[in-house]
Amino acid sequence: MTKTRFSHAACEHPSTKAARAKCRKEMRAAATGEVASTPKPVAVTPTKKKDPRKVAAKPAADETAPAAEPTEVTRETWREFKDQRVTVHVVGVEEPFSNLELTGWSIKLIQFKDAEGKSHRLPVTTVEKVTTV
Repeated sequence: MTKTRFSHAACEHPSTKAARAKCRKEMRAAATGEVASTPKPVAVTPTKKKDPRKVAAKPAADETAPAAEPTEVTRETWREFKDQRVTVHVVGVEEPFSNLELTGWSIKLIQFKDAEGKSHRLPVTTVEKVTTV
């Protein structure tokens, strides 16, 4: 390959950036008389199958898992709870809004979707706290 412009129109390789680069490298090696480097073989590591006999013991039927306590969601941690169901406690409203899907939290607004999928926004100043369901 010389310094003149070259077109890959006559080449048989796919029209991808990697294929064109490989083609140029091979042509450059052929022009200088060097042997083009061959790709190194990739070592394949076998994966072990899980032993079906080693199944985790199931808890007894009379044992019940403790109910998860609601976690308070803050402006700093809301991304961990994005698209999860939360309860929004609003200042001046006795009954909190529950089963809402948290979708965003900015400096001014909290954004969520109700059970029907409709988006709503509330000013941060009117929200007392937000907890997980």
